[in-house]
Amino acid sequence: MAGEGGDLRAAFLTVCADAVQAEASYVSLYRHESYYGGPEEGGWWGSDTVLVAYQKYDTDEAAEAARDAVQKLADELSKGARDAYLAGCAAECAWLEQRGLDADFLPEVSGEDTYTVRLESRPGEIVSEGSRHWD
Repeated sequence: MAGEGGDLRAAFLTVCADAVQAEASYVSLYRHESYYGGPEEGGWWGSDTVLVAYQKYDTDEAAEAARDAVQKLADELSKGARDAYLAGCAAECAWLEQRGLDADFLPEVSGEDTYTVRLESRPGEIVSEGSRHWD
């Protein structure tokens, strides 16, 4: 049969003259979850990338408009996560100070989560799990 790319499409069109190329755009919302690990080896931080939600769009224009709206949501979610993280750190510091304890008394905390939006040809393209051991 015909070769890669355009040759394959041309061969298909000889059989199905009214064929259209299969295309879709997905707007995907991701959460990047940070974590702390390995205090026994000096510690390190890593992150997992999790697909939170996605929506399929039939045109790039519709997907781009949706991406812009979802980006605003992602910015709000990131700010909320940062505020919650900082409030938690402040509460831990206050707790330690009330008891006259050093910061090393509590274990290291993971960082705040962040959110991003991607326009993709298939959802979940950047899902990843960070390493849970020192490299």
